[in-house]
Amino acid sequence: MDRKTNYALPFGLLVFHLAISGSIWWTGSNAFFASDAPGAPLIALGRLAGLLLASAILVQVVLIGRTVWLERTFGLDKLARVHHILGYSISALLVAHPGLIILGYGRLNGIGFAEQFLSIVGNSGHLLQAFLAFLVLLGLILIATPPVRRRLPYELWYFTHLLVYVAIALAFTHQLAGGDLAGRTWVLAYWYSLYVLVFGELVLFRLIRPVFLFYRHRFRVEEVRRETHDTVSIRISGRNLENFRFKPGQFSIFRFLAPGFWWQAHPFSLSRPFDGKNLRITVKGVGDYTRALPNVRPGTSVILDGPWGIFTPNRTEAPKLLLIAGGVGITPIRSAAEEFARAGREAVLLYANKTKEDIIFREELAELESKGPLKVHHVLSADDSWPGEKGRLDGERIKRLVPDVPDRAVFLCGPPPMMKAIRRTLMDLGVPAGRIFYEKFAL
Repeated sequence: MDRKTNYALPFGLLVFHLAISGSIWWTGSNAFFASDAPGAPLIALGRLAGLLLASAILVQVVLIGRTVWLERTFGLDKLARVHHILGYSISALLVAHPGLIILGYGRLNGIGFAEQFLSIVGNSGHLLQAFLAFLVLLGLILIATPPVRRRLPYELWYFTHLLVYVAIALAFTHQLAGGDLAGRTWVLAYWYSLYVLVFGELVLFRLIRPVFLFYRHRFRVEEVRRETHDTVSIRISGRNLENFRFKPGQFSIFRFLAPGFWWQAHPFSLSRPFDGKNLRITVKGVGDYTRALPNVRPGTSVILDGPWGIFTPNRTEAPKLLLIAGGVGITPIRSAAEEFARAGREAVLLYANKTKEDIIFREELAELESKGPLKVHHVLSADDSWPGEKGRLDGERIKRLVPDVPDRAVFLCGPPPMMKAIRRTLMDLGVPAGRIFYEKFAL
């Protein structure tokens, strides 16, 4: 499929599903609007909120399911951001669905909210399961809020999010037994098919595909090499790698099968173009996991989920490029820079660090600069002894070092605050947003 088709297809499928869901709701609940019974419209709206809630949760599963054709169109980072934003809609629907139903039936029966709630939950097994699912989802939403999320270790946050599958399982019986789905053959067939498709893709791409790649290529650690005081490169080899495809700028999610590492998987970019024999990732120690990675021994098996990412040189055919990296954000940039140089495309690299001891690939970048149409500028913010550019990478400095910046396509990678500031600066300097390419690699 071409890129335009890839963009249109998911939106077309979503519109199709919403149309089907709207038909299911209207044919099952329109009688409530014709009724004079108190609370009837609230019940109908509560049912609609329930259908939208179930649909939104399924969309969330698709967004984090690493479906290949979706990822190659939008990139995992953008899918993850939509996943995060959609979570706020789910919060509203999660409250609206039971709230409207309880209010509606409470008015219909002439009783209060609390009494109606106890009546509903106490008289039906599937409604009790739905209430438990509600509590699980509510807890997950609270955990995902920034004040709580910032205080949780990544591993705890990740594993608590696996409880969403428990909530989906608890709510599934409720969806089939009550509301607009109950007793309608074609509706049940559609709903079952939807779940089979969504969770089939999840199992295929998140479980089966990485295991298949592992058994096909037998990835293993070949070498661990120190790059700087807090950064190491890990070279990974395998078998039949000539059939493996990995573009410069892409990343994979790596699981090292060693004690203390096997139960976690983290995304890392390739830090040099794939040569058909070895993959190289470069990791900065910023947390417990990454600080321990230098202890991984050669020979350790690796499960690799990928490649992923659309932060690749083929995103643009622009003859002149500006590459901007901050810290360990140099990893995909260094890989792309070599590919650009190989293709004879003129590029300027602005690489920001605190001190010269923090510069990763200093010798490699100098070698690339000597061989190809690449100019490298190191910009250090906290090293008075540095003879080159000192200070922040601001608009004045970018304009001085790259006077023709509006004419270039830009590849940008670094800490999120830096990328946000640099993108705004580049647009102020006249670079169209459509020529600024970036990915946020923290999934």
